[in-house]
Amino acid sequence: MKVREIRDLSPEDVKARINDTRREMVELRFQMAAHKLESPARLRLARRQLSRLLTIQTEAGKKVDSKENVETKPKAAKAAAKK
Repeated sequence: MKVREIRDLSPEDVKARINDTRREMVELRFQMAAHKLESPARLRLARRQLSRLLTIQTEAGKKVDSKENVETKPKAAKAAAKK
C-alpha cells in the first residue's frame, strides 16, 4: 500500500491496518525461526509498512493537536510581553 492510499484511510482503518501488520510480523518471525519463511524480504516489507502506518498516524495526530492549540500571538510578541 502506498503512502497516498494510507493518508486517504480513516483513523480507525489505519489502526486496524497497524494491528494486522503487527500480527503478520509475529507470524513471519515464527516462520523465520522455524525455517519455513519462503522470502525474508516479506518481513522487511512488513516492517516498512508498519513504519509508514505509524508515521501517518502520528502526523494525523499532530495535525489535530496543532489545530486545537492555535496561538493568536506570534512567539516574538509573547516574549516581549513577558519582559
